[in-house]
Amino acid sequence: MKIISRYCLKEFTPPFVISLICFTFIILFDELFRLVKLFVKKGVSPLYLLESLLYVMPATVVLSIPMAALVAILLSLGRMSTDNEITAMRAHGISFNQLMIPLLCVTVLLSGIDLLLMELVLPRATLASVTLKRAIQRHNPAVILEEGIVMKELESEGKLWMYESTDAKSERLQNIKIWDEYNKGQPRYTLAKSASLGYENGNAKLTLYDGETYEPDVDGSDGFRITQFQQQQIALDFNRNLQRSEYKAQHPQTMRLGELQSHIQNIQNSIQPDRISEIAINRLRYAKVEYYKKFALPFACLAFGLIGIPLGFIVKHNGRMIGFGIGLGVILLYYLLLQVGQNTGMTGQFHPALAMWLPNLVIGVIGIIFTANMLTEGIIKTWRNKDKKLPIVVNRKAESSGKIGNLS
Repeated sequence: MKIISRYCLKEFTPPFVISLICFTFIILFDELFRLVKLFVKKGVSPLYLLESLLYVMPATVVLSIPMAALVAILLSLGRMSTDNEITAMRAHGISFNQLMIPLLCVTVLLSGIDLLLMELVLPRATLASVTLKRAIQRHNPAVILEEGIVMKELESEGKLWMYESTDAKSERLQNIKIWDEYNKGQPRYTLAKSASLGYENGNAKLTLYDGETYEPDVDGSDGFRITQFQQQQIALDFNRNLQRSEYKAQHPQTMRLGELQSHIQNIQNSIQPDRISEIAINRLRYAKVEYYKKFALPFACLAFGLIGIPLGFIVKHNGRMIGFGIGLGVILLYYLLLQVGQNTGMTGQFHPALAMWLPNLVIGVIGIIFTANMLTEGIIKTWRNKDKKLPIVVNRKAESSGKIGNLS
């Protein structure tokens, strides 16, 4: 490795590490506030909070790496430009290409690392995080209960339920509504005047009083039957102790590339041309957006490198502060375009591939234009001045003897 390449990497590394730590914690703090509210509400041990933050960390680092790479490039080149090191290098015959190549190689390497995190680490971490959150949501049902709110803690088991109020004397729940799916997705609806929540052998039981159950007829007709009851017990998958169960309903964010491809193919096969389901179309679009995001987001490092290097050379004075400000502006533009891409991809306005690669294309094209302008600036100036004559210099000794020479 050449000395100039090692020097560029040496200048790049410290601001990259510092920026990576700063951006990671800034993004993590937003998640931390939500988790603290949930943990305080449920009364769960703080150790689970630390575990949850550990699971969220890969998703945070995936976002932080491109941002840290851009800021590090701008700070390192800005510092070198401010101290006139770049001017000195060019005076000694070092071209912009020799400074660009090592930094672009680093961005390609970081894109590969980010891609590996997206493929190998992020799905498992997301799955573990969802599993832990579901266990926490089931914990401590006395805190979970909220009047007039549809409770979704049992949504994965096919149950939604709510109650309207609580009797002040008996402490029973009033006007219970339960939506349940059973027998391969057939719906069942239960109404009860009151209910009580208790525990038997560590399992939560909801005892319903004076109610009715509505369910479809078993013969497949459009009718339904009504069953009245005075008392009925329903088991709720709540636990006073935090117990985890396997998360079976996979989400695109918890899948690896191969699994996500199969998931997309299954959705496409389920869509019937003569009866198109809007829900299936939306699921398909969302799955495709997540698929292309796994490639587009890591290569934001390369896009940021293409625009960051020429911007870093432009900075002359107060290089660090100006470079940091420019970096934040580019990051804001990128993630604004990313949000627009996600929305247009899921609504079908753009193809999911184009929607997710749109930020990289915009930032990368702008960077290529800046780079081309920087590389051709010296050539254009030389071409413009090629026909100009050398200036005439007066030799004072020759002037005293009456001779004036054109010295080259």
